[in-house]
Amino acid sequence: MKKHMIVMAVLMLQWNIAAASQWPDFPFLFAVGTAIKEVPPDLATITFDVEAFDENPEKSLDILTKRSIELIGLFKIMAIPTNDIETYEIDKRAVRQEKDYVQLKILGYEVKQKFSIKLHGLSQYSALIEKLLKYRNVTNINVRFEVAQRKALETALTADACANAKMQAENMASGIGAKLGSVYAISDRGFNSMEDQFGMSNTRDVLDSMFKKSMMASGGEIIFIPATIKIEKRVNVIFKLETK
Repeated sequence: MKKHMIVMAVLMLQWNIAAASQWPDFPFLFAVGTAIKEVPPDLATITFDVEAFDENPEKSLDILTKRSIELIGLFKIMAIPTNDIETYEIDKRAVRQEKDYVQLKILGYEVKQKFSIKLHGLSQYSALIEKLLKYRNVTNINVRFEVAQRKALETALTADACANAKMQAENMASGIGAKLGSVYAISDRGFNSMEDQFGMSNTRDVLDSMFKKSMMASGGEIIFIPATIKIEKRVNVIFKLETK
């Protein structure tokens, strides 16, 4: 597990009445701590579209229905639970010929249906992706990888981030001949006005969870499983400062 300090600022000034409503009226130290852990994924959500096109709207719908039934059969053979299969948003649109940005006669009708498949465990992942890539009418395959124990990991990382912030704050306070006092405020969402004041608004762009990109399907390539998922927690802490 890696822990590091993104940014820290020390303020030892008294603020006027106008600023008192937003800033503490005592010497304080503002610290931001982070904790990061990389873990292999064990969950995947696969989304894709089934599309069909034909001059006859009934025929395009028949093609879509046939392909969807085939896919449901595949999921059943692979023992994917029904609760982990979602299909929704059937869409139909007329495709028209265009000339000089003017829509002309109807060329045919396109119908589209969205699917979402959840895999608990990745033992069947490669086989499923390979089969989906071979199906005609299956497009826009996308995958999101996750970890089942995310909440527990984030809880532990939050505690580590708090400890990281305190350690760095103690070092900074000692360096200026002050003593770190009690915690005045703590947040995992940031103190916007304070971060803007110290030029640290970019730190709000740090995400709680970041994913190493997998290779996406294009030109018949298989979407590979990333080796790890990076989970990160960030805390913002305001400490009181005391003289030694």
